[in-house]
Amino acid sequence: MKNFKCSCGGAIFFEDTICKCCEFTLGFEINSMQMRCVQEDGQNLVDIKSRKTYKKCKNWSEFNVCNWLIESESENELCFGCQFNRTVPNQSLENIPANNLRWLRLEQAKKRLLFSLMQMQLPLENGWNSNSKGLLFDFIESLDDKIVTTGYTNGVITINSIEADHVARVSTKYALNERYRTIIGHLRHETGHYYLDKFKLPKNLKEKISSKFGDLFESGGNTYNEALQLYYANGPKKNWEQNYISAYASAHPIEDWAESWSHYLLIIDALETLEEEGYIKDSLNSLNVYQKLEKWESLSFGINQITRSLGMQDAYPFSLCESVREKIAVVSEFIHSLSSGETFLKQDNDRFHGESTIN
Repeated sequence: MKNFKCSCGGAIFFEDTICKCCEFTLGFEINSMQMRCVQEDGQNLVDIKSRKTYKKCKNWSEFNVCNWLIESESENELCFGCQFNRTVPNQSLENIPANNLRWLRLEQAKKRLLFSLMQMQLPLENGWNSNSKGLLFDFIESLDDKIVTTGYTNGVITINSIEADHVARVSTKYALNERYRTIIGHLRHETGHYYLDKFKLPKNLKEKISSKFGDLFESGGNTYNEALQLYYANGPKKNWEQNYISAYASAHPIEDWAESWSHYLLIIDALETLEEEGYIKDSLNSLNVYQKLEKWESLSFGINQITRSLGMQDAYPFSLCESVREKIAVVSEFIHSLSSGETFLKQDNDRFHGESTIN
């Protein structure tokens, strides 16, 4: 994540709407990928420096769950990020403030994800504009007669909104004996499924992915569901740490891919933040993927030392064995292929899995 500053020079976070130093309104502007300091002028927001005019996203002005700006002349009521929503938590009176807070947390994690994907120059369209390759998000709560499963199916990422409840999420984390469970972690994982599903790979890259992850292109449907049932019934493979980034990655090649993808996004985002803050002197662009992973291992150990000093658990409770490094390197190659346009859209009958939900 970039290191943002207000027009007054004060340090600000990506999620901020008010500068704590000058108390002006802050909003994210997508074209420049920068936070803007603005002041109200009638129905418009005027950039303090450029004097360019904007308006608030509807989900900002009505529900206060967004901080992205829209150019004032645009006909859109929703910002670029909020246009990816298909379903949001119920905002009826009986559910406020719980569901409003959940939606806020979900939106903040989703916007960080979208920022990372844009930073990597990955193809990114919402499902309303592109039915064939677009992406949409469902943030849905379980009801008595319907249990919502977090997962991915045919261009739609579904997140059970209870994941935005800290107590419930931590309870699930310990019940499943997981080392790490966050909203943005879910979102990163599911985009791994999305990109592999929607974009066709060059033959050599497809073969390389298969050699590292196994038969994930032909697996799916009952085979996939049976693998997950076995995982939840019997636990992860024995000595999974020798070949997988997480226990869940050992459940099935498709999940191994998504977990490796998720960790690559996490590592690159964290390294960029550390570079912006001055903890990395070398330019990340000058490093290959293995050098980045080596640097991350060293820095994440120091971060874990700090969190332990604060009486908290490790921020990054994982180790990168050689097998995992090689898998993440293949993920990096796929992302480069996506950003450079070497991949192309799959046909509807050319799918790497069945129609069952991929978790």
